[in-house]
Amino acid sequence: MLTTPETLSDALWAAWSWYRFLRDEDCALHISVDGTVSEAAIAAASRLFPGVSIDSAQWACQYVRARMPGLQTFFDNHPTGRKLALILALSDRGPIVYSDYDVLAFRQPHELLSAMDRNVPCYFSEEVDGTRDAQIAERAKQLGLEYIPKFNCGFMHIPQGALSIGLASQILATWRAPGESWFAEQTVLSFMLQQFHAEALPSSRYVISVCRQFYWEKDVDYSAIAARHFTTPVRHVMYKYGMPIILKQSTDYRCETCGGQQSPREGASPNQGATTTSKDHGDE
Repeated sequence: MLTTPETLSDALWAAWSWYRFLRDEDCALHISVDGTVSEAAIAAASRLFPGVSIDSAQWACQYVRARMPGLQTFFDNHPTGRKLALILALSDRGPIVYSDYDVLAFRQPHELLSAMDRNVPCYFSEEVDGTRDAQIAERAKQLGLEYIPKFNCGFMHIPQGALSIGLASQILATWRAPGESWFAEQTVLSFMLQQFHAEALPSSRYVISVCRQFYWEKDVDYSAIAARHFTTPVRHVMYKYGMPIILKQSTDYRCETCGGQQSPREGASPNQGATTTSKDHGDE
């Protein structure tokens, strides 16, 4: 998971929401921070998730640069550079479930677990196609590559070795700063994962939607979905509705697993030991 110092608390909420369903899948929690995180924040996270690894995203840039120095230009000069570096580095060392800090799980992710068992990459689908960097896409097509329509890289399962650092370097060989598209890393990953026949998780259960962007709009039915990626237009909905649902589910989860007795690993929810800033919780 990649986050910033300001959104570390959000990342802990997201991690907890998925941990409830992945805790028996031999998954270790690794949070990389694009910036400097305080020792107090690390201590709070460790109380919630004993054994959690929290570090700077710079290690991933160094890891990839040591193998393909040409990628450093992109890592240093594009806002999504550290995210691409982290995904390339982690998936080079083992299979990963990558999540942005704004993706919450609400129900058992059966389709994700199936993809993990089959060692198949998978991802969330966008509502519409077209979220790609045109210049990077043109370069990839020159290399004979095809992209995945409606691909979103905010949440993915990636088997070890599915992403070639060398191929990423080839795709970005002609990239030059400044990059004006916020979909640069998503474009690179779309072309790379198409080769491995990555599967789209069913959009009816793994949701990217602008529903409830405005207060008069109807929201999605959280009782019918496995997860939602709360992209920027609906980030406020994550705070106002998504997190409270997770909190209530966590209370129910504690009662079911601990007989009403709270334990550090099974009972704590992210609001115990970590806080979110008040600016994130205003009414719409």
